[in-house]
Amino acid sequence: MAEDSHRAGNLDRMNTDAGSADGFLLMDGIESVYHVTQTVCEAEKHPLNPVLPVGDSHEWDSTHCAPWSSPTVIYDDEDKLFKAWYAGSDIAPSRWWAMGYAVSEDGVNWHKPELGLYEYNGSKKNNIVLDGRGPIIKDDTEPDPNKRFKGIKRSFGGQKVYAGKGARANYSPDGIHWTEGPNIDLPEWFRGPPDIGVLVRDDQDPDPSRRYKIVFQEMVPFDKPDIKRHAERYRGLGRAKILAYGPDVEHFRRAEENPLLSPADGLEYEDHHIMMSPYGGAWIICYEYGWYVPSRYGYYGTYSADIRLAVSGDGLSFHRVNPHQKVIARGSHGEWDGGLLIITDKPVVKDGTIYLFYGGSGEEFTSWPPENEISEFVHEMGSGSARMARMGLATLREDGFTCLETPDRETPGSATTAPLALTDRSTALTVNVGDVRQNRNWVEVEVLDADSGEPIPGYGCEDCDDICVDGLRRPVAWGDKRLADVGRDRFKLRFHLYGAARLYGYRFV
Repeated sequence: MAEDSHRAGNLDRMNTDAGSADGFLLMDGIESVYHVTQTVCEAEKHPLNPVLPVGDSHEWDSTHCAPWSSPTVIYDDEDKLFKAWYAGSDIAPSRWWAMGYAVSEDGVNWHKPELGLYEYNGSKKNNIVLDGRGPIIKDDTEPDPNKRFKGIKRSFGGQKVYAGKGARANYSPDGIHWTEGPNIDLPEWFRGPPDIGVLVRDDQDPDPSRRYKIVFQEMVPFDKPDIKRHAERYRGLGRAKILAYGPDVEHFRRAEENPLLSPADGLEYEDHHIMMSPYGGAWIICYEYGWYVPSRYGYYGTYSADIRLAVSGDGLSFHRVNPHQKVIARGSHGEWDGGLLIITDKPVVKDGTIYLFYGGSGEEFTSWPPENEISEFVHEMGSGSARMARMGLATLREDGFTCLETPDRETPGSATTAPLALTDRSTALTVNVGDVRQNRNWVEVEVLDADSGEPIPGYGCEDCDDICVDGLRRPVAWGDKRLADVGRDRFKLRFHLYGAARLYGYRFV
């Protein structure tokens, strides 16, 4: 049977109000498909990667200069600048770790301002911004200008920047000059604060007691027969991601729906750094999909990782989307990011482009994580800190995490929405399309009666102007007819895809 049914969406989940849109992350607005599949789109790496240069041999960030345990890049609309808070370390035998600050007009060419805040090798002429690590946000809703920037700070190595079991809330008026706030403590942090990799303000969540969210790390049991077979000392534990939320950045509680992501539920061995963010009415996670190559380095072998996708309809329960498909792939053999990738904690969305900043290391990044390091050869601060790590940029188009396309990108197919309500007769339908070309790859849209599923006269495929020009907001037209004139209060849309055309979403404007 050629018709491939998809799970039906909620009745009339969408309407024609301005801004109503579906970017096909959840697929709950698609009622059925014929020879069409949801695809995870691979981000395009910038040709000038790595974009953030490491420091000179005498500088504090001469080995690590990447969004590792300080994992945040934002775009500040007020200052018209990309801003990065990143982890850095030097090449000395005794590692000296800190958080650096850098700015960029375009996300590609970065400047490290001389801040004069912390001393390194007898000088304050550097861009060190904090002596701890953790994620940061700019909160434009904050009435107190001294708390406009917020962060969660914990220590690097043995630095005592937190008390007891917790980490500390931190505040700043400018993202540079920081004041320590109260201690943060969750009962689950009985051995001290874990790695806290995400801080996000979530305005999509209807519950104000969940407005601020953090994601931290826990070790969980998992069973992978191949690592058992090759590992000399298999522990049976991997890194999982745990969600906590609260009304501010000082009071968090662990979510009941945990874990957000666990290697026990997938093919990967580690879910290490992740990006979690509200996006387009859904929630996305770009996660570090990690595995071990039995190369005889360390107890488990060489750790490798790329970036893959999970989504959620409520920001609490996530599912992997096509886990065999990558959002950001490793570089080729010998390239600077050919070994493992990590990801910043939130995306930057600007002018129709999604900026994904990531850290990368080459295949020489071996004997990591610390429990994989052979005890006779333990490095003072772990072998990972002795390896080069730098920052790259990869981009997607708006709503480009996923798309609809035909499996072979040749034979035509179609996707039909669940019923939509005609609530605003002044709006027009637009589509986000790519890889289109006249007479080869294009999209057509027909409007169906919501009850019978039959095309409404004048709104069939033969009436639709071919959509064969790439664009984020390509208008859909049926000659001189308007969507407001369909004569129905409810209708469905059927998108026909020809050739290699990709449909990233649709929107009413």
